[in-house]
Amino acid sequence: MPTPSLIVGLRLDGKQAAVFGNDQVAAASRAIFALDAGAHVVLYGPEIPESLAKWAKVGRINAVSASKYASSDMPQFSVAFVAGSTDLAAEEIARDARAAGVPINVTGNAELSDFTLMPTYRGSSGLQIAVTTNGVAPRVASRLLKEITSKLPSDLEPQLKQVAHLNNVAREAEQQRDQLMATMEVGDKESDISASATVGNTPALQNSSPGSVSDQAPQYLDLSALRTSANQLNQEASVQTAASYVAHALSDLCFVYSAPEQLLGEAALAWSRRAEKNAYGEWVSALRMETRNGAGHAVWGALSSGSRVAAIASSASLPYMVPVLMELVERKQPVVIHAAAQSLDEAADVQTDFADVFAALQTNAVFLNSSSAQEAHDVAAIAHAVAAAAQVPVVHVTSGANNESADIKMLNHQQLAAFVAQATANGPVSADVAVQQALDRFKHKFSRTYCQLEYSGSADAQTVFISLGQVAADALAALPDILKQGNTGVLNVRTLRPWDHAQFLANLPTSARRLVVLSSTRGAGSARDALLADVSVAAFVGNPMAPLSVSGENVYGFSSVGVANAMRTVLGIEPVTEEEKEKEQQQQPETTAAASAEPMAFEDNALAVAKRLAFPEAYGTQLEARPGERTFEVKVSSLRRMTPDTYDRNIIHIEFDTRGTDLTYEIGDALGVYGFNDQDQVRSFCQEYGLDGNVLVTAVKDGQTQTRSVFSWLTHALDLFGRPSKKFYAALADFASDEKEAEKLRWLTTSEGAIEFKDRVADTCTYADLLREFSSARPSMLHLVDLIAPIKPRHYSIASSMRMHPGSVHLCVVTVHWRTSCGEERTGQCTRFLNSLTVGDRVVVGVKPSVMKLPPLDEQPVIMAGLGTGMAPFRAFIEERAVRKLEGHKVGPMTLYFGSRHRAMEYLYGEEFEAYHADGLLTNLRLAFSRDQKNKVYIQHKMRDDAETLASHMLTQEGCFYLCGPTWPTGDVKDAMVHAFTTYGNVKKSDASKLIEELKESERYILEVY
Repeated sequence: MPTPSLIVGLRLDGKQAAVFGNDQVAAASRAIFALDAGAHVVLYGPEIPESLAKWAKVGRINAVSASKYASSDMPQFSVAFVAGSTDLAAEEIARDARAAGVPINVTGNAELSDFTLMPTYRGSSGLQIAVTTNGVAPRVASRLLKEITSKLPSDLEPQLKQVAHLNNVAREAEQQRDQLMATMEVGDKESDISASATVGNTPALQNSSPGSVSDQAPQYLDLSALRTSANQLNQEASVQTAASYVAHALSDLCFVYSAPEQLLGEAALAWSRRAEKNAYGEWVSALRMETRNGAGHAVWGALSSGSRVAAIASSASLPYMVPVLMELVERKQPVVIHAAAQSLDEAADVQTDFADVFAALQTNAVFLNSSSAQEAHDVAAIAHAVAAAAQVPVVHVTSGANNESADIKMLNHQQLAAFVAQATANGPVSADVAVQQALDRFKHKFSRTYCQLEYSGSADAQTVFISLGQVAADALAALPDILKQGNTGVLNVRTLRPWDHAQFLANLPTSARRLVVLSSTRGAGSARDALLADVSVAAFVGNPMAPLSVSGENVYGFSSVGVANAMRTVLGIEPVTEEEKEKEQQQQPETTAAASAEPMAFEDNALAVAKRLAFPEAYGTQLEARPGERTFEVKVSSLRRMTPDTYDRNIIHIEFDTRGTDLTYEIGDALGVYGFNDQDQVRSFCQEYGLDGNVLVTAVKDGQTQTRSVFSWLTHALDLFGRPSKKFYAALADFASDEKEAEKLRWLTTSEGAIEFKDRVADTCTYADLLREFSSARPSMLHLVDLIAPIKPRHYSIASSMRMHPGSVHLCVVTVHWRTSCGEERTGQCTRFLNSLTVGDRVVVGVKPSVMKLPPLDEQPVIMAGLGTGMAPFRAFIEERAVRKLEGHKVGPMTLYFGSRHRAMEYLYGEEFEAYHADGLLTNLRLAFSRDQKNKVYIQHKMRDDAETLASHMLTQEGCFYLCGPTWPTGDVKDAMVHAFTTYGNVKKSDASKLIEELKESERYILEVY
């Protein structure tokens, strides 16, 4: 059997396609493939089906008798289809197609087919097909090659020769430069001076006496080898030495902010004294600076002179640099500060400490972090590339054992310089783009992978530990043993700034329910823990659809064993030793007094919000997706479109995974889906209205105090694109500064303006439309929260039986769309939301009871009438009865009347119903496809045909009748039932309507129409 070998797009715009076949449905489906791709279709065989009438009207399809086909006709076509049975032999048609070089698809015969149709067959690339190894496939490939080569410039060959010549010239110049540099270095060693060097700019030329620091300084690294090596070299280096090497290689001036006893930057100072050159062949001046108010002004001055500048500092220096860093960010000045996150504890031991690092995050500089010596070297290089690409200050935070050496792979000078130069090749980019590009290029060039957020652990972890630097390294080291006793994970935050809420959430496993931030900050409490605040805001304010529990653990001063035991305690696992457990308890942060304060009615302070979220017990905070409502968070497990893409009704089948929740439902219940507004439209509104989407607002809505960002309020909570009531018009008038606008708004609420108000309602004029139209009215965000109605759930009949699908709930939904009087295309808020979902997305839902219940006895007849998606609850009915039958229960007759426009387009769950009908469970399957024939046929017509059976089921066997769908057939359906009762049930016509009302009262004639 042939197999697809190549996926291509056939461009059929303005070309002709042939379709052969007597089966109208099959031929129509193939014709639609070609018509959708822009082709003109010749249909050999049947008359043009009604489903193709719109194309026939514009001359895109013609029907020709199969007897008029001749082999000489084939070359005019660009593609051919044989669909179903035909008066002509498929082999004959395929032979003609291959002789003419025309690709052909024969339904049900892979041996004769040159290609198969792809499920995603439409798009800008034309008709997407999978070419097989049959027939004309080699000619298709040859044709593609010719098309590609024909588009190449005619003068390409001489241009390539010129490029080769220039490459040779460049290589010769590079060799000459290297020879010259080698000569200059020899001259330097012999005379201790070069022509361009002066005492003022080169510390190596300052006087030194025998036995001075310069003579006694350790080598640290073999810089001569790193200058001349063609590849990476293995060198023994500490965290500080590794970072200092990169700073020295990529700067002209290197400032060291640390006390002499800290030994930070000593390597850079020593290399400067020995006149070691950087990656650009220039000497580097390394200067020790004082840490005090105004620290960093020397950096600013050096940058102003055009020098390449780096700094090596203790993290205690960062708070003093905050004003300068802010100014450098504003002025777009590239500098890298390699900061050691450390402080001395009470015993004068060096501990990892991020407190001062967190204090400097407010500057909006880029903050990257590393722990080991290898990471320090690699992230230092990445930091310099980011600074160059984005023209911003970058703080590279190192932690861990700063002076313990390890064997690492180090980039040579040429590699470092080239890596930074490539970062600036395309001009300045934003900081977030620069970070990601640098990480990607480092991985590509040097095969070492770093990510902004790095998750390790179980794919289904419910508890995830969040940390950075050495603490993250300790947590990762403990992870393998902990995983033996439970599922968890560790997320290493490599990039502290820029911080992206959405990216953070995307890197968590979807199963996560609890986040624990492991930080190391001196002092009690978590007020200085910016990472905890970031995680809290991201988890609760930035993503209210998936509420997560967030807490913090301060492991300042903990050993690696102590960090492991902190994790074990959180997970309820026995610590390694009792001594370590006691040590951990002694180090627990104390709750600050502010935690017990009552929250304000409104607030937009991020730190205050973070505290409320981090300490929910103290503040009485409840973490709910929809406060005050019983909801469940479910996950999309399957989603597919049930109608062809060309069909104007987009109907989807969607399945949600309910495992791990308390969600249960009964047959006939409805699922309430909490959709949200289109995020791009919300961003556009915020920009037009002048709102900062990141500002946090706490307000009372529907009696519940809620904390959300402005973006979250407008996306998830407020029906911004819904229709406002007259009350909103009147309220908006009070905010209008333009008297004419205020007068117009008030007039629309009066009887004189009733006609225009009605037109606005019919045209779906939204809250957002009004706020744009009456631009002088600018209620504050707090007022908008009060004035705009909340987003309410949209309820859909559940299309599944929980007994047949335990742990799952299914929906069948049609997209609601319309065009306004201005020609603007609009889509229903919740159906747009559902159509935007992908497998794995999480959705908040609720369950609502319904009157659509099966009769109490299994043997009672069930008559179901569903139009379009109105048959959703009846799929659940049939599945429930199927389960009962499998359990050995005797079930009564079931009749399904299903109506839609076209069988080929909208026979929803048709294969399932046909199978149930063949099995005998569905005793009567009556289909009404209204537009598949000249005379329209509806379900009421089928019911009149079955009048005798209906009367028997309803009047003799205590059957139940259900109608679900639009309201328009309600009267005709009732008339058909009255006809059955009066004709075969001995019911007088005057009593028939009364009988139906009695059946309604006894819940045996149930309508769910909309």
